Amino acid sequence: MQTIEAGFPNSVHNAQQCFRQILKALSEPGSQVTLEHHLGFAPLNAAASQVIMSLCDQQTALYLSAALAKNAEQPIEQALHNLAFHNGLSPAPINQADFVVVDAQEELDLSQLKAGTDSSPEQSATVLIQTNSLRTGPVFQLSGPGIKHKLDLQLGDLSTNIVDYLLKPSHRFPLGLDFMFCHQQSLVAISRTTKLELR
Repeated sequence: MQTIEAGFPNSVHNAQQCFRQILKALSEPGSQVTLEHHLGFAPLNAAASQVIMSLCDQQTALYLSAALAKNAEQPIEQALHNLAFHNGLSPAPINQADFVVVDAQEELDLSQLKAGTDSSPEQSATVLIQTNSLRTGPVFQLSGPGIKHKLDLQLGDLSTNIVDYLLKPSHRFPLGLDFMFCHQQSLVAISRTTKLELR
């Protein structure tokens, strides 16, 4: 039986606080921020849940991968049920979604996601990746807008497809995907303008 769980304690204020932290992460790729206003709608973790609650509404098409629930007690439908109640969200196929939430070790064809168009590059998908750590895994070196000096970053255990896309995106700029890596309450964003290399 699906149950309704509480959202933000103070919906407007908490969403605004999260929004500011998310903007900081997006404007400073590779920097880590903490979202601490909600424990998350399992099997989504706290960071992924708060990003969706802060940025998405009834106009947002959302895809939650079933792989997120592979080792969880709650099915993915439970998270969808709560997000539909609190934010009016509706599920969408992965190739039509504005926000896509997947497991870090999932093998995905990221080229099928919305990457925007030449006239509207902003109409692309934001990919939230639930990862097992932000301190283990391959060491990436980041450079680009919002990064003063080259930055080393680990994003946990990632599938080959995700690593390959990060190193060599299949979409040409200004088209492409923006990523948010979520671990517990921690969030790291990587913009499509960020260049990644393996150390």
